[in-house]
Amino acid sequence: MAHRQERARPRRHGGHLPDYQQTYARPERERENFDVDGAIGLLDVVKTVKPTVLIGTSTDHGAFTQEVIESMCSQVERPIVLPLSNPTSRIEAMPQDVIAWSQGKALVAVGIPVEPFEYEGTTFHIGQGNNALLYPGVGLGTIVAGATHVTDGMLLAAAEAVAGEVDLTPLGASLLPDVENLRASSATVAVAVARRATEDGVATREHDNLIQAVQDAMWQPAYQD
Repeated sequence: MAHRQERARPRRHGGHLPDYQQTYARPERERENFDVDGAIGLLDVVKTVKPTVLIGTSTDHGAFTQEVIESMCSQVERPIVLPLSNPTSRIEAMPQDVIAWSQGKALVAVGIPVEPFEYEGTTFHIGQGNNALLYPGVGLGTIVAGATHVTDGMLLAAAEAVAGEVDLTPLGASLLPDVENLRASSATVAVAVARRATEDGVATREHDNLIQAVQDAMWQPAYQD
């Protein structure tokens, strides 16, 4: 998927597109921008649209080719490339290749676990885009706040909490926290979600110490002898 901020109301092709595709359809007139005969491929889109982000959820192994990544890098200083499909046989591009093709410029996260690797003297840590980083904390924060429902703001707060757990200053740093630190990550997310639930007016419980309330609500794997 090529990301763009601008969106226009597309002209439908006889209503043949399913509802879930219509949101992402582009106006037919935009085809005039492509110097292409026949089907428009991903490389054509990257060259014409100049996206800053590529999100891969297609399960089309190898869809993010070297040409695609190099074209992106020629137009974007630090492109974001997220080949999220899994398992490995379905991933759009391996992160080691994306880093090499982008000469270390790309910011990469994937949907599979990847061991750190070296590229030109820098160790790259690739984050795994696993929903386990988000949803346990969302559920916990919702329970602690006694929220009547989950708001868009609570989901945004959860995403921002996950992103805030990493330091992107060092070259090669992971975009996401390590899944192995899930308990700590979930607690951080839960606090952010519960706080936002209060701000959004959907919380039914108040806590003098929200951090402690989250800790107290977390299940502990302790058993009697």
